[in-house]
Amino acid sequence: MGMKKVGMVAAVLALVASMGWAAELKIATVDLDKVFTAHPKTQAAEAELKKAETAIQDEMDKIMAEGRALQDEVAKLREAAKNPLLTEDARIQKRDEAEDKLTELQEFELRARRTQETKLKQMREQVLKSRQTIVDELMAAVNHFAEAGGYDLVLDRSGMTMNAVPLVAYSNPALDVTDKLIEYLKATAKVKAE
Repeated sequence: MGMKKVGMVAAVLALVASMGWAAELKIATVDLDKVFTAHPKTQAAEAELKKAETAIQDEMDKIMAEGRALQDEVAKLREAAKNPLLTEDARIQKRDEAEDKLTELQEFELRARRTQETKLKQMREQVLKSRQTIVDELMAAVNHFAEAGGYDLVLDRSGMTMNAVPLVAYSNPALDVTDKLIEYLKATAKVKAE
């Protein structure tokens, strides 16, 4: 939230207080970062991410092994091209084979880099999509929780302004509903599962 929005929130709260409605307001604070981490789908997404990372690493290990094999072939052909026991024609042939193999290695390395970049991009997109889905569900859950609890205003204690300062500078610990919201999420997930 930008400073303009923070200012608007402060102005609204000041206006409400000046009109004598503050006593009627039911306000809660929540650490949405902690709630996000505790969300059952976040843990499942983390496990999926670990699996994807492992699969990419395994694939890249195979590709790197293939690259090392090509490097060895280039080195052997270059060494053979220096062999004094070979005829000049044979040495030239080995040198040409080494050059061809080097070109193959360079093309292979380029493909390997592109493969890695593509896989990492796909993984990042998957993470962002998964995270956004969880955030959307979390915001819907916060709304339902607030409505069920009769809250007029729920502020995120983990939120930061555009100037990287906490959105909520101070709040009475008694207003914090983080643990209640986590329990609500778990109970909702259990009901859906059943």
